[in-house]
Amino acid sequence: MLLGALVSSALTLGTLGEAPAANASCISAFGIGNGGGCTSNLTSFAIAIGTNATANAGNGFFSGAISLGASAATATTFSFLSFAVANGEQARASTLPGLLNFAWQQGPGSSAALGALNFAIGMMMNGAGPQSTGVAGLGNIALQIGPGTMTNIGSLNLTLASALAGDGSKATNAGGFGNLALNVGDAGTAWTQGFFSSATNFLGDSIVRAQGILTAAGNILGNGNTVSSWGPFPNTTLSLAFNFFGDNNTVTAGWGPFAIAGAISQSLKTITRSLPGIDINGVIAGGAAAVGSSKQVATPAAASDGSASAATTTASAAGTKKATSSRGNGQKRATSPSPSSGNSSKGVAKSARAGSSGKKSAN
Repeated sequence: MLLGALVSSALTLGTLGEAPAANASCISAFGIGNGGGCTSNLTSFAIAIGTNATANAGNGFFSGAISLGASAATATTFSFLSFAVANGEQARASTLPGLLNFAWQQGPGSSAALGALNFAIGMMMNGAGPQSTGVAGLGNIALQIGPGTMTNIGSLNLTLASALAGDGSKATNAGGFGNLALNVGDAGTAWTQGFFSSATNFLGDSIVRAQGILTAAGNILGNGNTVSSWGPFPNTTLSLAFNFFGDNNTVTAGWGPFAIAGAISQSLKTITRSLPGIDINGVIAGGAAAVGSSKQVATPAAASDGSASAATTTASAAGTKKATSSRGNGQKRATSPSPSSGNSSKGVAKSARAGSSGKKSAN
């Protein structure tokens, strides 16, 4: 956020620069007509219309400064192909050193762009609080409607804020690469830093912060909440924290990855999820806790399965032994001669001997 402070300081210096004493209106182009509040060089132009309005493009190259309104001020400072437009009383816009920047301030407030391919747009329609919009880096877009402070630093970041009123305490900030900060309402903070992360505060006076890689945090219709997808930068990865329709909650997700913490229609709750898994309203699903419980449930089941297997094995062994014993006994009984058959054999033998004796007597 130090660079944001530097942007604001540079904005003040740029818009209150070296323009001559202002008249009601003036035009200066390509170094001709300097004076009366307008300054240009051989490649730039400056237009100021309004009491005490000033436009300074003396240090811009192929650039332009346009001020429309009482005490409006614009400046292009060491800018190439850049333009600053201030429309309305006490409006100030500045393009600071860079290339292809655009700063536009509508109504009281200030907008500044520093770097390359940046857009800083501030529109003060209602509200009594101050407004400032600053962009620094490459390819960033900052759009703020209503009171508040907006700072966009880095590359390919998008910051959007809208308010109908407010005291100017609202803050919308983004830093890093490919981040989104969205803040809709008259108060609250949306702050994101890292890579491809987002922070969203919608109609609530809450603090929403996202930091890391592919992290997100959001608050919808809740006041007094602190919602963070947060951890030691840049270790927090693929984490999500959210609060819907609740007040005075603290919801934190991270480090992750895949850590999700949420509160829905809750108040005065603290919900934290650091490891992979889900914790919504204090109900935990997935992650290490779920794996541990699964193991605990699986252990008795495995034991019962083992007991059943052992019982089956024992029963099978017992049946096999019985069957073997019965077969063995049957074979033994079949091979043993019965007493009656033995007596019959003896009787037949005696009859045969008697017959032989009779034949001998007859002879």
